[in-house]
Amino acid sequence: MSDASVNTEQPVLSSAWLKFWFHAEPGTQSLFAIRVGLSLIACWYFASHWVDAGTWFSANGILATERLGDFLDAGDLADDAKWRVSPLYLISSTTALHCYLAMGIMLAIAAVMVRTSRVPAILLWLWCLWLANRSLLIAGPEELALVFGLAYLTIPKPDDTRLCFKRGLTLSGKARNTMKNDLPPKGQTPFKTEPSHWTHALASRLLQVHMALLLAATGLTMLASKIWWDGTGSVSIVAPIGRRVFDFTDLLTSPWIHESITHAIVVVPIAASIMVWLPATRLHAYLAAMIWCVVLALLSSQWMYLATIVVLLQCFNTTSEPATLDR
Repeated sequence: MSDASVNTEQPVLSSAWLKFWFHAEPGTQSLFAIRVGLSLIACWYFASHWVDAGTWFSANGILATERLGDFLDAGDLADDAKWRVSPLYLISSTTALHCYLAMGIMLAIAAVMVRTSRVPAILLWLWCLWLANRSLLIAGPEELALVFGLAYLTIPKPDDTRLCFKRGLTLSGKARNTMKNDLPPKGQTPFKTEPSHWTHALASRLLQVHMALLLAATGLTMLASKIWWDGTGSVSIVAPIGRRVFDFTDLLTSPWIHESITHAIVVVPIAASIMVWLPATRLHAYLAAMIWCVVLALLSSQWMYLATIVVLLQCFNTTSEPATLDR
């Protein structure tokens, strides 16, 4: 088979910088896994607001539009919050709020099922963004991670699912129609992957760079606090009693255990943010970052946020070599 039948939409790139951002490897499946994972977390996110939506956002709710506006004006915070635009500020009915949440869950499903248009992915991103903006004062870190992840998933070209066999070759639709040997060998099941299109590569690189910066920033920010130097940081992030799913307080009473965990929590994200770009250490850095998320989730009970980070870390879980500027 000639190269002309494969990767027909891949642009010719001359510089290492352009290749880093726009060159897509055939057979990459990571973005589809991230799309599915973030859609599931989006369903979880909308469902988590269902019971208390009226308590917080209705006309008589704690964060009713007028009440929230008065609070922001009194605290001289109106200018800082004016960019948090959301149509939910115009909705005060609990029933309407529930309809919004139900629509969000349906959009999360559609974002995975509909592969011929960017519209479901864009609407899902907006639906999460608007709810995050409306959840001013009660939003957590999970909103930030979920929204930026969904934003990057609006970039890849739609209608991009192609059949790919174990040989790792992504075939164009024209090639499948013209080649007689496109059927998989007997007993071999084809699988779906994203194609080698530059928009797919750009979304992958943006996710990778953003996640590397997030890991580095998380670790470096910890260094600004004394508790991460004296070894008590792991004790300080243990969830309050009412939110604990697992209680490790007895285990953390041992100084060498809580000090070791504390220093590992700081070192792992900083080291991983660098090691993910090196071919020899990428897998180790990816696995270390995954374990780091699990440990933090068990200690802090920040399940949704750290589950979102685990999903986004799949951008480094690829079969191809790491994309570096010297390739």
